Amino acid sequence: MDRGRIHSLNPILVIGLIMNTMVGVNLLGLAHHASKMGYNLWWSPILLGCIVSLTLFPMMALCRRYPEDNLFRIHEKLLGKWLGRCFNILIIVYAILNVSTANEGYIRLVQTSMLSNQTATLPLLGLTLTMVYITNGGIKLIARFCLLTFFFTGWMVFLLQYGFQKGGFTHIFPLFNTDWRSIAETVHNSYASMLGYELVLFFYPYIQEKNKAHKHVLIGIWIVVLLYVMILITSVAYFSEWQMDNLIYPILNLFKAVELSFLERIENLGIGLWVFLILSTSTGYLWVARTGLEEMAEKTRLWHLLLPTIISFLFIVGPLSVEKQRYIYDKVTVYIAYGLILWPIFLLLLHSLRFGRGERVS
Repeated sequence: MDRGRIHSLNPILVIGLIMNTMVGVNLLGLAHHASKMGYNLWWSPILLGCIVSLTLFPMMALCRRYPEDNLFRIHEKLLGKWLGRCFNILIIVYAILNVSTANEGYIRLVQTSMLSNQTATLPLLGLTLTMVYITNGGIKLIARFCLLTFFFTGWMVFLLQYGFQKGGFTHIFPLFNTDWRSIAETVHNSYASMLGYELVLFFYPYIQEKNKAHKHVLIGIWIVVLLYVMILITSVAYFSEWQMDNLIYPILNLFKAVELSFLERIENLGIGLWVFLILSTSTGYLWVARTGLEEMAEKTRLWHLLLPTIISFLFIVGPLSVEKQRYIYDKVTVYIAYGLILWPIFLLLLHSLRFGRGERVS
């Protein structure tokens, strides 16, 4: 568990935490979401990375003015106790929705590809219990788990060579053969794959080298961008435009290009290992939800962790249809994320009016 404001996150943990909270279930369908750009989709992560880097500046500027406070406390200092807590509740809801998005997307994938004759309840329960166990260890344990995830899953990048060998690299030409409308739709449809970096607003107080935190977060972001570019270039080489537009999880079909004499269905291994990436994302957001409840209650209790977990679990297995759930995950959650990403700009303006430009608040 997190005890006080211990500066427990070194640069490696910060980079690993940013990387693995960003890479979750959305990577599986990234080529599908970016398919509006046709064969030009491979450079869309670079554009997304530039947008993310720009939106990171006001976040880090706000954090530098409140180096020992997370966004929940900043709200109460700038907006007052009651108005601040109203916004904190919205952030807690956003965090729970992201937990549900990651878990539901993965469980549905497992159910359709590996457990087609079984219900999703038992696998979801196992995933949820593991998530609770990791989150209960605090932000440092989550960051260490993210590093472990990197070593367990990072080697799969080398499997991209099989897609190159069976595809046509010339598909990436001509460059920039698209229009502005397709680019805008791709950015909107694909931005969910970049979410996760906004969690720096909450774990910044735990960072050891705060003066270099901006650089470390950017390193994590651009490592993810590089990974996405490599995957999408392989997708462009291996798939037709029709396949990228119609296959929901193109990356699973990339696994089928791999031919190993000792392993017949490597896509099942890939799906199994993907649980580490899902847990890296869901534990980060669950920790945010728990932290928000602790800040509001001004004490630490186990139910602060269990309550958002139960809500997320019931939301997935509850009476809502899959179509309604997908609307909430793909639309509502993303629009709340846009608001959260731009929110620090307003808070910086409010801070400058109350305390003066550039002033730090203890």
